[in-house]
Amino acid sequence: MRDLYYKRNPPARGSSSNISVKSYFEALAMDEHASSLSSGQADAYQWIGHPMRATLCRMRGGSILTGVGDKFLRLWSAETCKFMNEYHVPNAKALVDFDFDENKIVGLTSSQICIWRRSEPRSIFQSGGASFNHGLCMSFADPEVVIGCEDGRAFVYDMYSRSCSSIYRLHSSPVTCLTITDDQLILGGSTFGNVAIADQTSGQKLGVLKSAYAPLAIRSLSFNTNSHMVFAGSSAGYAHCWDLRCEL
Repeated sequence: MRDLYYKRNPPARGSSSNISVKSYFEALAMDEHASSLSSGQADAYQWIGHPMRATLCRMRGGSILTGVGDKFLRLWSAETCKFMNEYHVPNAKALVDFDFDENKIVGLTSSQICIWRRSEPRSIFQSGGASFNHGLCMSFADPEVVIGCEDGRAFVYDMYSRSCSSIYRLHSSPVTCLTITDDQLILGGSTFGNVAIADQTSGQKLGVLKSAYAPLAIRSLSFNTNSHMVFAGSSAGYAHCWDLRCEL
């Protein structure tokens, strides 16, 4: 941004003051805002999704799934904002995380995995006596669900054989969020602000991504396949980014 400012304002390059740069950034932000307003109106939609607080929201292919905070999940159309279906959490247990695809919904309690067909309100599967405990987060890529736990381990659970296929020690602190890449990498954030990487193909932990800024809990993770970039959001309000091609 500074280079762009000097390119557009060559006389300012010899100045030691940052005031003009700051003013330029402020004017640029206002111009962009004005431009967005003049390009046409935008509609914002809001609706009451749950009688109690819903703490999680997932969006896939034009559908929005909301829940966690009460005893059911609700599916909505992002196009029409209309209610589509409701899914009851079995045994009145509290879900801690969930995700879905075009066919099913996978939910996690602290000690169980629950699966619903999107066309049916009742769960079709509940894992009984699972080998993990104190599950905090999950991510799934059919046929496997990866569960991040309080003890820093990640459990890979096969939804069809209904068994734990592998266990990875990602952190010495709780695993706060997870994502799975197309090339079989498991990425898990921690309360210490690090992101661990494990390879399902080799069964090895490959390394840890660290940030120099505010090492507080990583709360969200996203991986961009095309750019090989890992993005993370922390409880300190920072957005972090790593390029796996440089880190591994």
